[in-house]
Amino acid sequence: MRFKMASLLPLIQDILPMIMPSSISVTKAADILPPLPSPPPPSDANGTKETSRIRVLTGDAVINKTDKMCASVLLVTAKSSSTVRHHGEQDTIIYAASGRGVLLSNPMDESDEEPDPKPVRYALEQGDFAFVPAWTEHQVLNESDTEMTWIIIRSGPQPVEVNLTDWGGATASDPPKTVMGRGSVV
Repeated sequence: MRFKMASLLPLIQDILPMIMPSSISVTKAADILPPLPSPPPPSDANGTKETSRIRVLTGDAVINKTDKMCASVLLVTAKSSSTVRHHGEQDTIIYAASGRGVLLSNPMDESDEEPDPKPVRYALEQGDFAFVPAWTEHQVLNESDTEMTWIIIRSGPQPVEVNLTDWGGATASDPPKTVMGRGSVV
């Protein structure tokens, strides 16, 4: 009696995790996001508004540990917003860890009917979850006076983030700046 290798593959996939050692991976909070710098003054000596402050900071929490999922942390400062974006082919779950914010969605993604030109608003506060399907354009908005922190879990080994010029717009040509080699500033 001859066995075909293909018939053994499902069995090997079931047994392999039981015999191969694996380990837990921990990422410490201090290694995910660098501390935010002090907020700049609202205007300089000439009365010019400061526009270079950090608004949105993302940091990798768990990446490249499995091909099925990854996690990152999103911190949005008070009165700030992210760019319009999507996560490519990755489905996304958002958990609001602290603060209050708004998840905006492209009205074209929400209905087959003629959409209202304004984005659809989903208010999230601490403890809330949101599911963002693959390719769905969205934007994160913090209208409050305090920062907010969201945990982002995506399907895939590392985060995919495509920043857009606007709703239904082209891909933004300038990638986010890197901060301390771990997070990205938008």
